[in-house]
Amino acid sequence: MFDSAHANGRWSSAVRIATTALITALLVATTTMASAQGTNAGGTNHKALVGSWLETVTFPPETGRPPLKSLGSFHEDHTMVCSDQGAVTTEPPSVFTSCHGAWSHLEERKFAYTSFELISDLAGSLLGYLKVRGIYTVSQSGNDYTGTSLAQILDVDGNVVFSAEVTNAGKRILVELP
Repeated sequence: MFDSAHANGRWSSAVRIATTALITALLVATTTMASAQGTNAGGTNHKALVGSWLETVTFPPETGRPPLKSLGSFHEDHTMVCSDQGAVTTEPPSVFTSCHGAWSHLEERKFAYTSFELISDLAGSLLGYLKVRGIYTVSQSGNDYTGTSLAQILDVDGNVVFSAEVTNAGKRILVELP
């Protein structure tokens, strides 16, 4: 009987330890998941913009340009890259590189960014730059943003030769199972 009680006592201790460990693990997991969901919710999160986005850029009617799509990724280290539809044009014949830039948190769900693209002719000679500066506001859900940007075409010396204010609407790219 003593051996049985002693064995049951060890088993009870093991169950208590395992139960405590399990409850602790569940609390940590719940806190982590709540924290991760808060990251996506946008609130006053300084990193709500981090991730990859599919954006629609709309130009003013007087430019005669239809809206275009852009893919953008904002990294935790406050750098960004993007790639625009129509990076090769025939009128005038030119090629735009992907953009590279930096972003910062302004307040609440509002962010600012500046990016550059190189513009070259079809032979690869530098023609100028596309400089874009904008402000985005991430939605409460954290899966959309809207904003405005100033797009400027600069010559090789950095002088503005054309500028237009555009509107931006982005949708976060989320993981989808096959």
